[in-house]
Amino acid sequence: MTITIDLGQLITSEAKQAFSLERAKSIALDVINTRIEKERAALLTDMVGQEMIYLAKEAEAKAWQAATKPDLADYPLLAAEVGITADNADALAALWLSMADQWRQTAARLESIRLKTKADIGAAETLDAVTSVEDGIVWPA
Repeated sequence: MTITIDLGQLITSEAKQAFSLERAKSIALDVINTRIEKERAALLTDMVGQEMIYLAKEAEAKAWQAATKPDLADYPLLAAEVGITADNADALAALWLSMADQWRQTAARLESIRLKTKADIGAAETLDAVTSVEDGIVWPA
């Protein structure tokens, strides 16, 4: 005896729509994350350990500015770069702190976009709503 099963009758229209919606959400999140990655990459030096160097530079710059009579020998990263990027340690420390602040502001804007978009896509109940979320993103210039 052979039993023929019509799988089209087992998978309801609602189930198909739910699958389509979940798939659309997954694709939308991948697209958004890729764009966030691209935006971040435009501002980062892609070298192993470079992020640690930038954090160490920021820490040295803060310590330099907070010190009463700093000795450049106590600040190896500043000492290594004085005369290359800036003429003196004061100017270099100010530059490093400005760059760190600019990065932090940009990172905050991108993280806000990423988190809000993730939440909005998660809450979307239709394919059109997912598309609307994607189309409504205002990327930093």
